[in-house]
Amino acid sequence: MERMTGEHVSEHVKYKGYTIFPMPSQSAGALWFGGYEITKDGTPVCIRKNIFPGFFYSAAAWTDSIEHAKIEIDNLAA
Repeated sequence: MERMTGEHVSEHVKYKGYTIFPMPSQSAGALWFGGYEITKDGTPVCIRKNIFPGFFYSAAAWTDSIEHAKIEIDNLAA
């Protein structure tokens, strides 16, 4: 399954029974902020947008989005 995010097409990431859809977004000031949607069995669990800090590169925001989502899943599963 793929989702469009701005100019990017992302593949989902499976983690501990949840699915992460990275959704970084670019601000008006050219910084990229992380964001993600977490689902469990196709049902949205949470959506986060504009995660601080901002990055100059979309790839960095992409990686940060996934890492933040994994931390949130660890907290949900605890």
